[in-house]
Amino acid sequence: MSGGLAGGAAAPGPGGGVGGRPAGGAAGPAGGTAAPGAARPAGAAARADTVADAAATPERAQPYAELGLTDAEFAAITALLGRRPTDSELAIYSVMWSEHCSYKSSRIHLRQFSRKAPPGGALLAGIGQNAGVVDVGQGYAVTFKIESHNHPSYVEPFQGAATGVGGIVRDILAMGARPVAVMDSLRFGPADAPDTHRVLPGVVGGISSYGNCLGLPNIGGELAFDPAYARNPLVNVLCLGVMRHGDLKLARASGPGSKVVLLGSRTGPDGIGGASVLASAAFGGGGAEGERAKRPNVQVGDPFMEKLLIECCLELYQAGLVVAVQDLGAAGIACATSELAAAGGTGMAITLEAVPLRDQGLSPPEILMSE
Repeated sequence: MSGGLAGGAAAPGPGGGVGGRPAGGAAGPAGGTAAPGAARPAGAAARADTVADAAATPERAQPYAELGLTDAEFAAITALLGRRPTDSELAIYSVMWSEHCSYKSSRIHLRQFSRKAPPGGALLAGIGQNAGVVDVGQGYAVTFKIESHNHPSYVEPFQGAATGVGGIVRDILAMGARPVAVMDSLRFGPADAPDTHRVLPGVVGGISSYGNCLGLPNIGGELAFDPAYARNPLVNVLCLGVMRHGDLKLARASGPGSKVVLLGSRTGPDGIGGASVLASAAFGGGGAEGERAKRPNVQVGDPFMEKLLIECCLELYQAGLVVAVQDLGAAGIACATSELAAAGGTGMAITLEAVPLRDQGLSPPEILMSE
């Protein structure tokens, strides 16, 4: 599962996510990430591609196409930077400019929702935040969001669907609310198709198992079969949360000197490439590392760790330690930190050496991209 950033700004996700004020807890130097983790292997720093390296080796070929970037997009990146990007910068651009994160083909249409929304005071948080928040009276609000986890659920039905639940629950938690229930809407190919027999039991099992471990009832759902969904199922999960108006948290870091803390399970190789194309293969090495080059892009869920994360974050909120919070989704630390900083109009220094890892062989780009 993802964790979050906490300390002055924060985010829950597989590596971590909640942010708060610099007071106690696992916090690092002001402006950097704070999280206990094992030291990086001695040779890791030598493998990093630095800004100086990038400026000195403009001719070096980079796997931008394998990461889902077009020739025009790569040219735009080099023009913006005035040089080729480092491997870590390329990783950040590849995930942040992906369809999954940027909605580059559909945002022209999605913008209409906010422009055409009727005026009113019921909507406390909307487009641009982790979930919608609606005033329901007497100082209370509900927050809810529905999200799909289609391809991961087809590749590995149980874990793909389970981690879809985990991700949507973190979105609700990141708004400052306590998650209270989930729902699902599922579409599969013909009921008698062998592929449906393979996928459906795992998806249903993953959704129910993860929700049960978190103590969240599944209060409703729907299921339909149609040839249009053969080998292309739709797995949509909704989570509902309840909160007081004053508990609302936004993904907007502010306050120079605030600490950024990563909360959650350790960052590992599973989930690399969740938002980009063949990310782990593009950054994988040869020789002995060849077997590690193509990493699995479906996360392995840990609902019991997420349950601890939920209770921990809610306690931090009540203690007034959190300024901003962002959960880690398909683009990992790269996306969570970028969105927090950009929304607050500030910068953020990231200390990747402090990120707790399950695999000490991860490179800086992989740490940034891992879901």
